[in-house]
Amino acid sequence: MTDNRIRLERKNKIAVVTMNRPEKNNAFDSSMFEALEQVTRELDRDHPRAVVLTGADDRAFCSGFDVNLENPMTTEFLDAVNKKDTALAGKLINRMRSAIDGFVGLPVPIIAAVNGLAYGGGMELATRCDLRVMDIGAELCFSEVRLGLMPDWGGGACLARLVGSAHATDLILTARVVNADE
Repeated sequence: MTDNRIRLERKNKIAVVTMNRPEKNNAFDSSMFEALEQVTRELDRDHPRAVVLTGADDRAFCSGFDVNLENPMTTEFLDAVNKKDTALAGKLINRMRSAIDGFVGLPVPIIAAVNGLAYGGGMELATRCDLRVMDIGAELCFSEVRLGLMPDWGGGACLARLVGSAHATDLILTARVVNADE
């Protein structure tokens, strides 16, 4: 794997996938979605026994989608929203979700090693994994609600199955931060 945004290492029968954009808290931009799809194809060709997903650096597991005007995908999405182009906005959301769906849909256990902040889509990604292991300083938060958005990578529904609908609703609507102890 030559793209450095998503690193793939194999250790015996275990694959370690590292989201590698620490300067942006491992937030996804279009090149990270493409790199994740490439890693997914590689893992699908040669299944490991399990996949461990983690973030580069110990500051963040993943802060979700890079909501930054320097990210072309962000500006394209904002243009679609401002123009009320629901077809284009839906296409962009489906593009993001498709990359995540493909990865978490691999036919092997996916373990989220949450080693720092897992905000927004990072929390969604963690909830969609089969197992989650958190570092003592890690935090989870559906922060997208602070921007007037709702979870759209499938993490909200997964969280409801994990903790029940009342707890999931609380976490999604309040953007409350959950630490490793909780």
